[in-house]
Amino acid sequence: MSAKQPKPIPIDFIGDLASARCFMGLRLIQTVVASVPGLAVDIRWHPFQIDPGLPPEGQDRAEYLVERWGSPQKAREALQDMEEQAREFGLRFAFDKIRRQPNTFEAHRLIRYARNFGVELQLIESAFRAFLIDGVDIGDREALLTLAANAGVDPELAEPFLKMNDDVEALQQELSGFRSLGMVSAPRFIIAGKETIHGLVPAEDFADALFRAVEEE
Repeated sequence: MSAKQPKPIPIDFIGDLASARCFMGLRLIQTVVASVPGLAVDIRWHPFQIDPGLPPEGQDRAEYLVERWGSPQKAREALQDMEEQAREFGLRFAFDKIRRQPNTFEAHRLIRYARNFGVELQLIESAFRAFLIDGVDIGDREALLTLAANAGVDPELAEPFLKMNDDVEALQQELSGFRSLGMVSAPRFIIAGKETIHGLVPAEDFADALFRAVEEE
């Protein structure tokens, strides 16, 4: 089925950069768009922190997993389930490489800054890959600046931006805004400002939501 549309369909994508399911959510959008000739979307990223209480330097990954899932065994089972689900999206996570669970606040700041250079989505995907496939600590500023440089953001501009903290209050307000609406997990998608999709859904269901948006134009 093809879609005819006068302009790209806006998708507000609310997600966290340390979330495996959010990376799968990005792949879900990309898969649906690639499967439908003529379908165009405008992905609008919004930051969310699943674990806002993590210290700025992050937390030892093994400790974090036990706290989150209750025991090492339950954590292993949960990660295995996510690995199996990820393969459906063509992703192969390497959870065993991860040594620290990052606080993603700095990463979200850098993503917002990258928007000025038109490389926001590239940096988002790079951050997902770095953490979930390469085990990079995306809470580390030097690691973030390397990712930014690879995405086309001059680190000599990005580093002073991160040091100034001028954007911190605005980001905190955006994050707390989603919390105040009762949001505790991600991803979440808002299609054309009308239909909300909570979490991962089959590609067919996501495509149907996009088709409905096209029909309502």
